Amino acid sequence: NNDFRSLYGPMAAELVPGRSFEALIRSAVAHGLVPEAAGREEAWIGERLLLAAAPAGPIVRRMSDGRWRRIVEQRLTDGSRIGFSVDITEQVEQQHELDIARRESELATQRLHDAIEALPAGFELWDSDDRLVMTNSVMREFYPQLAHLEAARPTFEETVRANHAAGGLSGIDGNFEDWLAQRLAARRSGPGRMALHQTADGRTIRTHERRTVDGGIVAVRIDVSEVYEQKALADAARDAAERATTRLADAIEALPDGFAVFDAEDRLILCNERYREIYRDSGPALVLGTRFEAILRYGLARGQYPQALGREEEWLDERLYRHRHPGPAMLQELAGNHWLRIDERLTRDGGVAGVRTDVTELVRREQDLQRLNTQLDKTNVQLEVLSDTDGLTGIGNRRKFDRRLAEEWLRLVRLGHPLAMLLIDVDHFKRFNDLHGHQAGDDALRRVAGLLRGSAPRALDLVARYGGEEFVLLLPATDAAGAMRVAQRCLAAVDAAAIEHTDSGVAAHLTISIGVAVAQPGPGAGTAEQLIRAADAAMYRAKNDGRHRVMLG
Repeated sequence: NNDFRSLYGPMAAELVPGRSFEALIRSAVAHGLVPEAAGREEAWIGERLLLAAAPAGPIVRRMSDGRWRRIVEQRLTDGSRIGFSVDITEQVEQQHELDIARRESELATQRLHDAIEALPAGFELWDSDDRLVMTNSVMREFYPQLAHLEAARPTFEETVRANHAAGGLSGIDGNFEDWLAQRLAARRSGPGRMALHQTADGRTIRTHERRTVDGGIVAVRIDVSEVYEQKALADAARDAAERATTRLADAIEALPDGFAVFDAEDRLILCNERYREIYRDSGPALVLGTRFEAILRYGLARGQYPQALGREEEWLDERLYRHRHPGPAMLQELAGNHWLRIDERLTRDGGVAGVRTDVTELVRREQDLQRLNTQLDKTNVQLEVLSDTDGLTGIGNRRKFDRRLAEEWLRLVRLGHPLAMLLIDVDHFKRFNDLHGHQAGDDALRRVAGLLRGSAPRALDLVARYGGEEFVLLLPATDAAGAMRVAQRCLAAVDAAAIEHTDSGVAAHLTISIGVAVAQPGPGAGTAEQLIRAADAAMYRAKNDGRHRVMLG
């Protein structure tokens, strides 16, 4: 077609019937129309010929003009091959954009860790069992003798004892055990504790500890060695420690994603501004201490969740279960075709922490791709229907008949139902064409096809053009008597149409001759080919006996 010729414009003059496939692809390679063949022309030609001999699936290829095509080839029953080429440049480019967007989404998750690592102060996090969760590089620089312990998640007491054993503690007055007991008691006394101590290399470290909502401890350590002797500089160090603590909170607030934490009673204890922006319709309900279910119900009442429309209570039960039993990430739709990716995890105290990432662009692009794929599927179905339809009469063609015959023969063997076949020839049709012209002949064939289709009205019956002026009817689950009744209806319908044929020699109107054959299930059923030969022989007997009649084989 024209689209195919435009793809291969430099060799358009060669695209004529009779040219072999190999000659055409060699010409395409020679004209530089196949970029992927450059430098390995003969190897590529060999591979392409193998694909053509046994089509296995779609071929995606970049053309010489930089656009992308999806090529589908299919072998037909008569050994020929049909090929379709569709421009999918937009789909390929959208997929490339999707990959970039996914990588950007993954980078966002890393930002929180990078913010902590970028702090100019030492950072450490302890869980509610007082076990070490994580540190940053500054912290490991302060205490290199303890860096190897982090992977084992030691308790704070185990860490202090290891530091003491490595000579990392100095300035302890009195017994170490008494000092350690006082240190642990002070640590448990509550949040906001500050302390000064020296490291093994003589640096003075100012420590600021704060209790987290789940019972753990966040500690920020500042090197105040140079300002320890001066009160003004000591005050500056204290301010720096507080700023470092605030910087962590700012890092969470600056996340591009919504972030919220609910406690073990499912009450809101923390959410950033981005979370409030995402759920702006639920803003008045986003008050610390409000239960998650109450926040959901507030949003439901204002149509915030399109997925819940018409099934609000059922949706609410499902969402609460997923919230309280976190698993894989889930998608949530908001009004206006906006989409979120929700990642929720249980905290150590039984609460839930969750991140909401806006994936609207990703989902909309996926929707566009799905619509495109649906259109391609519909096109393929239409092409398949066209490949089974006779272009002149609009009924089934020989290809469709051959496939249905094979299917019905399997049913005959498996289910034990008889199968009847009528082979029909239009009498003296060449004389009709010679007298009235081929246009009138085509009109007559279309009328005969319609009459035959009306004579076999069952949905399971097949009426097809067998070739030239021959037609075939395939009648599943039909015995000889039933087949003869259908044949007589066909004969009568064509007679009643009275299509004038003054050169017939049989009648003044167009007539048909019909051969009927029936295959009965059982050992004597024979083969599908024998059924065709029997119907063909019966039809020729009808013609030899004077035409315009039905003969049973």
